[in-house]
Amino acid sequence: MAAFRPEIFTIDEVINFYDAAEGSEYKIFAGVNPTPQYLRYNFVGEKEIGRQELVNALTQLRNNIENYNPYLIQVISEGNTGRGKAKKDGPVLTSISFQLNRPQSFMPMQTMSGMASPRTEMLLEKLVEQNAMLQSRIAAIEAMEDIEEEEEEAPKSPIDQMLSNPQLQEALIAGVMSLVSGMITKGGTPTAIAGIGDEDEAIEILRSLMNKGVTIDHLRKLNEMSSGKLSSLLFML
Repeated sequence: MAAFRPEIFTIDEVINFYDAAEGSEYKIFAGVNPTPQYLRYNFVGEKEIGRQELVNALTQLRNNIENYNPYLIQVISEGNTGRGKAKKDGPVLTSISFQLNRPQSFMPMQTMSGMASPRTEMLLEKLVEQNAMLQSRIAAIEAMEDIEEEEEEAPKSPIDQMLSNPQLQEALIAGVMSLVSGMITKGGTPTAIAGIGDEDEAIEILRSLMNKGVTIDHLRKLNEMSSGKLSSLLFML
């Protein structure tokens, strides 16, 4: 005999089946076969009352969330009455199996003995390992990002703060120009500079600095500085 499985899975589907059947009487059996000893509900009466009683019975079954049993509803209708010598037919039985509560879809597949198969256990173990590795990598990436943010937000040292001051930058530029000012006489003739033996090289350095934004005003300010102040600026370089 073939092992039938439940065909419908909601209260509405069972009620629709009952409404579509011709009879009003019904029986509900535990399992998928109309076994007398497994009879759970039996109604005899009008269709409307039977419908309400059926809703109540199905609701009780569904509210027991640990009850995964399948059931069979059997609707009974009277047979046709013949004429003359024809005999009255027996009752017409219309039935369908249903299951209102089912195990969670994420539970492992089980064998007939109720134990998980070795292949299923192996796949689950691999999934757990991969999930752990993924979480570990995510945690490492987040830790690196936190370290980078802390480095970016770290306060500047006093020297960095001084060098970021626009006024001090201008003074340093003027100090650099002091290295060149020694080669310029009142008549504008270049002279020798320590570390630079070629006058053409000195002039080229001066031209390069002026192309980078150093102006005559910077040279004038440098010339107006005291020796002590100029020495302090050059020491910072």
